[in-house]
Amino acid sequence: MKTFWLLMLLLTGCSTAPQPDRAFPPQLQSASTRPTALISSSALMPGDLLLSSATSPQSWGIRLFTLTGVSHAAIYLGDEQVAEAVGSGVKIIPLNHAIDESNSLLVLRVPGMTSEQMLRLREFADLQQGKKYNFKGIVMFMPFMVSRRLCELPLVNEEVRSACLTAMARVQLADVDDPQANRFFCSEFVLAGYRHAGIELLQGQANWVSPADLLHLRAGDVSAWRAQQNMQYVGHLKRWNLKEILGLRSANQQAH
Repeated sequence: MKTFWLLMLLLTGCSTAPQPDRAFPPQLQSASTRPTALISSSALMPGDLLLSSATSPQSWGIRLFTLTGVSHAAIYLGDEQVAEAVGSGVKIIPLNHAIDESNSLLVLRVPGMTSEQMLRLREFADLQQGKKYNFKGIVMFMPFMVSRRLCELPLVNEEVRSACLTAMARVQLADVDDPQANRFFCSEFVLAGYRHAGIELLQGQANWVSPADLLHLRAGDVSAWRAQQNMQYVGHLKRWNLKEILGLRSANQQAH
């Protein structure tokens, strides 16, 4: 039993660090197919949402479990700094570290974000820096990640799906407003940060949301939760290319 829970924690926790998403049936949480574009860090703006993946078993598990290429979420603060919640807690790291730790990293943006909202995001990150990771919230999130699929069946419309998810979350996920308010997992931290800045991205409590839910806020995607704010795809700071990786490995094997 202990092994089972450790495996589930591995599959549902946030990984430090999406590959192009595949399309899924209408009304199931999904991503529309679209071209991707590589960008430089100069294209970033404070308040941008960073979604990424890595090659670790944890990252692969999260992406398989959520049916997307996303395993981690963070906030770009400006000045080449990124705020994130990982196993060691909430921290602010250099942008180049976030890029190095991922094999793919895309950027989403809230259109029309004001300078005041950007400052409030920075304020939130500074206030939360050093806070602990929400391991309890992740453990409670495990069964919900499985059971929520019943609410996301094809042909279930947005209103019914949102009501189903909300009811299920209220039963399975306890409020963490009291002792757990100072603890965050990655997507919980991101959603709480935007709310601190006065931006409502989607319905539901912050501890109900996965990195995949944030990815599907892109215009054209089908979001499981009812979206309050669509986000603009800015581009990829780093793009995972399986052919390139396999080609590199093949060349290395031939060299040896």
